[in-house]
Amino acid sequence: MKRKILSAVSAVAVFMSMVPVYANAVDGQKVRVIVENNTLSEENGASWRGVLFDNFVDINDDDNALTAFARSIERNGCTQSGAEFGFVSEINGLGSEQGGAWMATLDDWFTDEGLSAYSVENGKLSDGDEIHFMYTMNWGADLGYDWMSTDTTLADIKFNYGTLTPEFDPNITEYTLELSENTVKVFPTASSKSFPVKIYKNEYTADKIGTDFKRNKDIEVSDGDTIIIGVANSNWMSYIPDGVTETVYKIGINSKSNEISSEPSQEEEISEPSVDENKITVDDLRNKYSVKDAVYGNEWGIITLNKFDLLTDEIKDSYTKSVKEYLDSIGTAKISNTRSTSVSGIAIALSGIDKNIYDFNGYNLLEPLSDMDYVINQGVNGAIYALMAFDTNAYYYIPKAKDGANQTTREKLIDEILNAQGKDGGWTFDVGNKSDADMTGMALQALAPYKDRENVKPSIEKALTFLSENQKDNGGYVSYGAEDSESCSQVIAGLSMLDIDVLSDERFIKNGNTVFNALMRYYNEDENAFSHTANGESNAISTSQAFYAVSVMYQQKNGKADKPVFQETETSISSEPSKEISVEPSKTVSQTTSQDSSSNNNSNNTVPTGDTQNFILIFGSIIISASAVFVLARKKKED
Repeated sequence: MKRKILSAVSAVAVFMSMVPVYANAVDGQKVRVIVENNTLSEENGASWRGVLFDNFVDINDDDNALTAFARSIERNGCTQSGAEFGFVSEINGLGSEQGGAWMATLDDWFTDEGLSAYSVENGKLSDGDEIHFMYTMNWGADLGYDWMSTDTTLADIKFNYGTLTPEFDPNITEYTLELSENTVKVFPTASSKSFPVKIYKNEYTADKIGTDFKRNKDIEVSDGDTIIIGVANSNWMSYIPDGVTETVYKIGINSKSNEISSEPSQEEEISEPSVDENKITVDDLRNKYSVKDAVYGNEWGIITLNKFDLLTDEIKDSYTKSVKEYLDSIGTAKISNTRSTSVSGIAIALSGIDKNIYDFNGYNLLEPLSDMDYVINQGVNGAIYALMAFDTNAYYYIPKAKDGANQTTREKLIDEILNAQGKDGGWTFDVGNKSDADMTGMALQALAPYKDRENVKPSIEKALTFLSENQKDNGGYVSYGAEDSESCSQVIAGLSMLDIDVLSDERFIKNGNTVFNALMRYYNEDENAFSHTANGESNAISTSQAFYAVSVMYQQKNGKADKPVFQETETSISSEPSKEISVEPSKTVSQTTSQDSSSNNNSNNTVPTGDTQNFILIFGSIIISASAVFVLARKKKED
């Protein structure tokens, strides 16, 4: 009963403590956010299954665990419902309507306060923390949570290096770790995740906030050091149930060598499989690709099929019908009031299958994007998406903004992207922070049609230098502190749209490994799908981004990478598109204005086909679901 009362109070606290997502970033500090569903299958009604995403996000000085989660959801192009009210009822179309609920752990613990109680300000949220949202069908019992348990032992301890002696037993609390490295990561798992677990070195300072080591951080060790793991210390919990006493484990470090190198060997650095060893080519992947459902929310599938030359009339008709039904259900082309990328995404997908998005069953899908302030509300990625949308199938005219709104123009969009470029030559979602390969690849996709302009060309060259210098020896990239497949996908798409052959350009080959080589590290051939991390579980977003990147490579490989270059003029903004503009992809655009050679060296006015267009990365499904608000009856921690 005490816990239920605390839960109710905490739920109110969660709502009251929600703060704006955007603030001053804490220098260099990130948290890991994971969202996954492994409890409900697609056959039983789940809209997706597996790991939706797993990456790091910067934390701000007024962040808490829930706002950090919300930012990560937005960064990955996903949807969620309820975070602003203190509980999450839906993520990317999966929620209470399917019979389950979302629960979350902080560092593998189902917290006894709402996630917003764990903030940067009070020291309970800090660099390296792990926020893990999981879908449950029976109040967490299927996730390792037992709120009635009094067991404070560990179920297991894993290390990234070393040999534990004796073999782990929950009831044995002292061990030796034979280690030949000078760093180690420790991954303890509680027998009941209703109790927190923390890691220390040499001193068990459980009463001092911030002295523990996170699961995602290396611990520097030497011979004679002791790793201390505590479970259910009273300093970490707001309420200790009757009969619960903490358990403490100690692991002594036994170094096998006096000369421990912190640098991996050259052999280790280049031991990743090569393209030849994978024996999977771009054409192989094209032949393997298929889309399960041609419906609204699967824009990525439609776009990729289009680029692979695999679209059929049946698929086009199915997708078109689904989009029309959705737009009719909401009655507007502005499918999101805050996320302009959602509007851009659906416009891009429909454009690629040769639909007139100026008048798609009565909806002008470009009209919401005529308001520049709305477009850039999401930051630089809003400008990237919108520029892609306007350039798809050479939609030369931008609708006239209504009610005196800040008129969108191509020049404004280009300037927005160029101004967001970092001093190191790359781009990042959080402008001002260290540049990120993922966002840099996206920016290059948007700028590709303008690559010969005098104000754009130098920026592209700087970005290419950034990507070349930051490419790892295995061919891949680090994004937000960790290597992932999506960064490889974005870079492949960006380079290919610039007509750069990623398989042969020496700037992007390290130790014989290309970006495509790196991407294939994440390919699970048995499932014909990709994972976020190497050897990880397949997930929808990683798979869709990877196949998209490969489809762009396919176009570049087959000589379809040429892009038109536009010149902004006063006549390119109108409340109605010119009758001389055809939405048929094989026709030409009649442009009565001259090209300014100082800013545009390409006079090609041909409307490209749907196969030769820029399509922005849609970060997975952009489904806007009407999820019922699900008031959790058990604990507020079902955040």
